[in-house]
Amino acid sequence: MPRTPEEGRALFDRWARTYDLDLAGQDGPKAGPLVGYAETLRIAAEQVPVAPGMSVLDVGIGTGAFAARFRGRGVRVSGVDPSPAMLDACRGKHPGFTLRVGDFNAIPFDSGEFDMVISSFAFHEVPPGGRLAACRELARVLKPGGALCLVDILFASPAALAAAREAIGERWDDEEDYPLVGDLDQLLHEAGFGGSRWRQTAPCHWMVIARKRA
Repeated sequence: MPRTPEEGRALFDRWARTYDLDLAGQDGPKAGPLVGYAETLRIAAEQVPVAPGMSVLDVGIGTGAFAARFRGRGVRVSGVDPSPAMLDACRGKHPGFTLRVGDFNAIPFDSGEFDMVISSFAFHEVPPGGRLAACRELARVLKPGGALCLVDILFASPAALAAAREAIGERWDDEEDYPLVGDLDQLLHEAGFGGSRWRQTAPCHWMVIARKRA
């Protein structure tokens, strides 16, 4: 059964101290669906259309691994995460970030505040019934024409998901409910995004860049 949001928050509170170390080597045979984690973040960061002076929000920022790749590019970084422990870890690593407790369905920033919203390996924690509202919340905090870059464990089809589950075997986490690319693309469209560009970055990873319609 998928985790509840409360169970997910408790998991990441417990995981905060060792999260970066645990994910540092996610390229070996025991990585499961996270295999290629660092390379996916590198590819995604290179594709994000940021420029000096932009305001960037990372939703599900965790310890800041994705947002850190934009330091030195002249952007102002803010982040939200449901786990206070994760935010404490992020604050220690990146004292210049503006950090607040929040999640995909309750982002504690004003409407139209950001030029860019990013997120990595977090959206699948949103229960399926809340994913359209989450996409609408991502659109809400973006300026008209602003861009979203979302990276996650995603699958092109039910067959691709089933094949990955079989290949990963005991390392598959039955408490996760991973979205399908087509389903998420439809949700983004309904939430007010357009021009979505998809790219597969690892066997179980996809990224999308889409813009909020003006």
